[in-house]
Amino acid sequence: MNRSNLKRRGFVKLCGGAIASMLLNNSYGASCSTDCIIVGAGVSGLAAADYLRRKGWNVTILEARERIGGRVWSRTDWLGKTPVEMGASWIHGIFENPITELAQKAGFHLMAFDYDKSVVFNSGGSVISKEEMLRIRSDFKKNLKSADSWAEKQAMDLSLRNSFSAAERELSWSPEEIAQLDFRAHTEIEHEFAASLEQLSAFWWDEGKDLIGGDAFIKGGLNTIFEPLARGQDIRFGQAVNRVVHDSTGVHVTTEKGLEVTAQKLILTVPLGILKGGSIVFEPSLPDDKNRAIRRIGFGNYQKTVLLYEDVFWNKDLHLFDWNGGSKGKDWAEWVNLYPFTGEPALIAFNTADAAYAVESMSDDNIAKAATEALSSALGRQAPPPKDILVSRWGHDPHSLGAYSFMGVDATPRDRVTLGKSVGGTLFFAGEAVSKNYPATMRGAYESGFAAAKQCLDAGLCG
Repeated sequence: MNRSNLKRRGFVKLCGGAIASMLLNNSYGASCSTDCIIVGAGVSGLAAADYLRRKGWNVTILEARERIGGRVWSRTDWLGKTPVEMGASWIHGIFENPITELAQKAGFHLMAFDYDKSVVFNSGGSVISKEEMLRIRSDFKKNLKSADSWAEKQAMDLSLRNSFSAAERELSWSPEEIAQLDFRAHTEIEHEFAASLEQLSAFWWDEGKDLIGGDAFIKGGLNTIFEPLARGQDIRFGQAVNRVVHDSTGVHVTTEKGLEVTAQKLILTVPLGILKGGSIVFEPSLPDDKNRAIRRIGFGNYQKTVLLYEDVFWNKDLHLFDWNGGSKGKDWAEWVNLYPFTGEPALIAFNTADAAYAVESMSDDNIAKAATEALSSALGRQAPPPKDILVSRWGHDPHSLGAYSFMGVDATPRDRVTLGKSVGGTLFFAGEAVSKNYPATMRGAYESGFAAAKQCLDAGLCG
């Protein structure tokens, strides 16, 4: 979460049920041709498709899931009365943001998320005082500044853990102060970038532009913002692409179900995790510099557990609270209160990096028990079991293999530019991972799809 001067990164995800006007049969062994194939019906894919359709192009979208939205996923299959976001939850930086414009056009009211309405609990329910939090925040900023100075003196990129720990030693913090700084780094940085300090680049971990205007929730499902972009589009659901044959004249795509599609252009918008996993075979292979960028840019995991209760038994006015549970604090450290935004007696618990993989590997029953134990410790009294639970499990999702991208050790912003470069005038790339300015956000995904479509249009069609 962004509660100080850190740049806000969002977790891009869209979702929603299938729209009747978009549904087509999941063809097996069929074939078709079009002007442009777009792989993925997430935010970037829909943005690209909408732009090209308005320019008169014929577009076919191949989507591996049975829904639009990709990593924006508004679920309604729970006991709550309102949709709940399992992917992106916020519009981050509402000023001059195209996602804000889409939300307002759809008639939604933006509800400001107030990071000042937050507290940090120790085990046993005690709350860290405001005076103590101000001191911790000041120390944290001082340590980050020293860590940046230390990193700049190094001959090569190292991890943020290396620079952060070097600063802790240099500034001679006490063991208690180091514990507080490490917890702050966990909630401020590791939760922000979906990666551990050990994974993040000491040089480039906070790359990108600031998102201005604060963060906002909408009530009613983020998927509804993007449904207008999907209406009337030729979307083939349940079609995971596994082979792309390309040359200067066009592309031939095959899916796991045997559907074959030919086109003059292709815009690939799959998550970086899919490119890292190698489930799509390119013939010929992608250029070496693009493959290096795929390897170096990190792809993190950010796991959400939504817990619905009979009644609110916590401070209903809080927007956010953290739990500094000592050795267990790396799990269940961050909680968002949905009650001020949806009226539901519900909480979202977040886990990131290694903790995210560990939690989502558990059964729902065991996750509910672990969350209840952590919540009871944070509040200092026994919490009741939830009456319903939803778990995101992005790290185990075969169509994403993670949540969003980050700058890993040895990666640079130039790698994002390289990842987004077209190949041979026929292959184009979009998605939050190619966004140099706003990675890991819906804004970055949307703008990258728009940019890829413009590049595609500029390249033109033959004949």
